[in-house]
Amino acid sequence: MADTSRRIETTHIDEVGRTAASSLQWLLENRNLKGNATHPITHNNKLTLFICGQEAFADIAAEIARAKDSIDLCCWGFDPGMELVRGNSATWPRGETFGDLLIDATTRRHLRVRLLIWHDRIGSPMVHNMPGHSHGTSPWKNSSQRADDISAKGSLAMLQDAVATRAMISGGYRGDRIPPEDIPMLAREEYCYSWYGAAFKGLFGNLEIRLRHGDSHAIGKSIATETSQPHGLTMGEIEKPGMSYLGTHHQKTILIDFSHEKGSKAVGYVMGLNSVTDYWDTTAHLLDDTRREQGGPHERRECLQGMAADGGFATLKPYQDYACRIDGGKALIALYNNFVKAWDRAIDDRTHQAAEECVSWYSSCKNPPAQLLRKAGPDDSTVQIVLTQPEEQDKTIKETYFRAVTQASLAAGYLYVENQYFQYEDWARHLLAERKKVVAAWNAGSVKAGKSLEDMPIMHVFIVIPVPERAQMVPRTYDTLAALGQHDGMTGQNKMIDDYNKLPKTRHVRGGFGITNEVEVKLPDVVRHSNGINKPGAMTLESEFGLKVSVAMLNVSAFDTDRWRYREIYIHSKLMLVDDVFMTLGSANLNQRSMAVDSEINIATVDYRVAADLRKRVWRMHSGGLVDGGGGTKSEIASAFGKWRELMGANQKKKFGKSGNSVLKKMTGFLLPLEDKRSSTIRLG
Repeated sequence: MADTSRRIETTHIDEVGRTAASSLQWLLENRNLKGNATHPITHNNKLTLFICGQEAFADIAAEIARAKDSIDLCCWGFDPGMELVRGNSATWPRGETFGDLLIDATTRRHLRVRLLIWHDRIGSPMVHNMPGHSHGTSPWKNSSQRADDISAKGSLAMLQDAVATRAMISGGYRGDRIPPEDIPMLAREEYCYSWYGAAFKGLFGNLEIRLRHGDSHAIGKSIATETSQPHGLTMGEIEKPGMSYLGTHHQKTILIDFSHEKGSKAVGYVMGLNSVTDYWDTTAHLLDDTRREQGGPHERRECLQGMAADGGFATLKPYQDYACRIDGGKALIALYNNFVKAWDRAIDDRTHQAAEECVSWYSSCKNPPAQLLRKAGPDDSTVQIVLTQPEEQDKTIKETYFRAVTQASLAAGYLYVENQYFQYEDWARHLLAERKKVVAAWNAGSVKAGKSLEDMPIMHVFIVIPVPERAQMVPRTYDTLAALGQHDGMTGQNKMIDDYNKLPKTRHVRGGFGITNEVEVKLPDVVRHSNGINKPGAMTLESEFGLKVSVAMLNVSAFDTDRWRYREIYIHSKLMLVDDVFMTLGSANLNQRSMAVDSEINIATVDYRVAADLRKRVWRMHSGGLVDGGGGTKSEIASAFGKWRELMGANQKKKFGKSGNSVLKKMTGFLLPLEDKRSSTIRLG
């Protein structure tokens, strides 16, 4: 990837002191040019970071409840039946639903609510991102009822009455009676169906929904500029058309009261969290928490898998993700502009036409709310909003990830990546290439400075990822890890590749006239590609690249009934931290889809207070309080890396080892070495 994001700077040398001062460029300064700032770097933003849905959604619910003028939600999916704040009840609704919060805002408080959701005819029914619209559309009652009758509690009462009436009519003997335990989920389905029915008919006052679809033409142009193209494989060429024709809009932002009182009350959120019930969890990541996913699209399927493998769970697996709140400041202007442009491109489902003109009074930075322009204070953060937007050929998230790695390589402290899809081999190769430059420069100057290679600061790379959610995602994850020499945990793919490589290189084929020809055996593309990856070992990583790398997954352990049980914590995160001076989080995964295909939005900041605080919170959570990196000095990070690796090994022994009559033990924290026994010759990235 050509580095077009690098700042060219003239640095003046003090001839007396023989010293010079410069600064590392973490943000995309070429996108902040005076008079043409396509992605402005802003300095007057207050940031608050949330870990997991319990923290983030509680804050969002409170802000929606106190909103005075407007709410703009940009979603991958929207679940009206999702409870943002949840009590300890085991049945739905465990708190006020997202749908009811918006009904109250628009019909009782008369706010303008705009809800922008990704939806297409193929992808949305597959992923169930709009309960009541994309699936679960069998109503128990007529959807033409009055809008002010729609509520979660009303749907539950209606189902309870209907079931009681049916039981009385049947005398308790009919076989089609509904078990009481099924009533809440049926009521949830009815509520979501009725909610969407009323919303699309415009019955909720100033609440308007628009649906947006992937633009295959724009996506094709975006993919064409990628260094590595999606592979077309013999099995129906799954990956390439999946990217070109099943592009999604994956951005997750919320903007409240943007222009009210000149923006003095404006609040925005940039998230990885989806507004769908599956993504709610606590930082405790309990083994089986009844506050988690009820009515989620994969509830029955995943629970049945769990029952077959481990006795079954009542809820889905734990989830981890993040959200960033922005109070005031110019970054909110970038959020608003992104929303308005997407809104204007979207389809109004009632007219089935794209908007011809901007529906907002404000669509550019020419006349922003005055309070958003306030002078930056000492507690404010410097921020840049970056995007993947194929319609605009915008790849600033990719630029940000590559620029951060370049700077991280120079700083040689730590690089922390926590991501749902670690499948971008180009990024891993970029990391090695940048570190190789640093090592070469060190070697060139070390003799004159009286230093050796052993004196060069080591860069510590912490990678935390989930087991790939589908077997077809194993190859791209494997390739990205293999580029960093970290593929040992992909035991199934390793074995498959080794088995193919042990096969005879040729085979005899009988031709015409009884002639036998010897032809070359063609290995699967996945195997050939793997064979071409230079997989550095630990010693090579350290000596040639000055790197130490750790790859972990997360599990929770708990004593359940009569035994210790373990469960994966699914990492939905999109987080990168570097040296306590840089952070980015948002909707973008570390894969080609998020860098070139799906619309994404991230926030990047160089506020060391924000980065350092989050690093300590996250590392303590993962390690059970044993590791946080202290003040973030090179020696403290090196020590933390060693303890991190030791803890992973100790937890692995507790999960799989034996001690006396006890087969399993409680882990400390959540860290385990990544292990995946599956394999695939099909890529799906």
